[in-house]
Amino acid sequence: MNKFLNSGNSVKRNGRYTILLLVAMMLWISACGGANTPPAVQSTEKAAQTEEPAKSSAVSTLDRIKERGKIIIGTTATSRPTHFTNENGELDGYDIDWGKLIAEELGVEAEFVAGAFSGLVPGLVAEQYDVVISALVITEERKEMIDFTDIYMTDGAVAIVKEDNDTVTGLDDLTGLTVGVLSGSGFVEDVKAIGGYKELREYPGNPEGYIDLKAGRVDVYVAGKTGASDFIKYDEGSPKLKMVGDLYNMKYDGIGLRKNEPELLAALNDIIAARKEDGTYDELAMKWFGYAMPH
Repeated sequence: MNKFLNSGNSVKRNGRYTILLLVAMMLWISACGGANTPPAVQSTEKAAQTEEPAKSSAVSTLDRIKERGKIIIGTTATSRPTHFTNENGELDGYDIDWGKLIAEELGVEAEFVAGAFSGLVPGLVAEQYDVVISALVITEERKEMIDFTDIYMTDGAVAIVKEDNDTVTGLDDLTGLTVGVLSGSGFVEDVKAIGGYKELREYPGNPEGYIDLKAGRVDVYVAGKTGASDFIKYDEGSPKLKMVGDLYNMKYDGIGLRKNEPELLAALNDIIAARKEDGTYDELAMKWFGYAMPH
């Protein structure tokens, strides 16, 4: 009898040991599971850290301009009277005056970065500049990549030839000729639309095109009236050049900025509107072009 009782006690003791063992194992497993908790917290912290650049990128270009105390302006330096290097080696012209005016209105300094015209829009998209002020014609193609302010300059295409050329009387006379034009400008599309030419040569700047026109490497150079008239007026070289025919396809220029910058766009449009209202717009046109442009 006692044998069976002792055996039962033994079983009970073994049962208790088994239960205690199971509890211990469960506590151990729970502890091991808890060890995985810190990495979960760390991953949350990392996720929060990766969100911070998105917050900084949400800061508007206008805010960044004011924080750094300057506006970075993409332009070119090869086209009088809008944007060129003067005799003192400084950038000058209608566009440069607009850039300085805008910087003053924003309460910052103006920093101009001059480059090839064809690289201005890609450079703007790549955030090399805050804005582009370089007689940038407003086109549907460009509007797919960037935004534009309201119009601050108007111009039209004109044919430029040697002074003794009596054959070409305008842009309707390009058939069979070699034509030069500024690369990346709206005048490229004008020439292509007119058609009939033998060859179209694109140049990084207007001065290079005028050199080839004088040398006979192109028969006609197509450019804006504002720049062409200024070049012809001040050109002291030989042979002399002249403009022929009527203006083709009036163009409207705006200041270029990246898309989705409503604060900067509104600020620039306010400045343009105010300067048209107070007469500064007309003063700048008379200073650089000798005539008033339409508002």
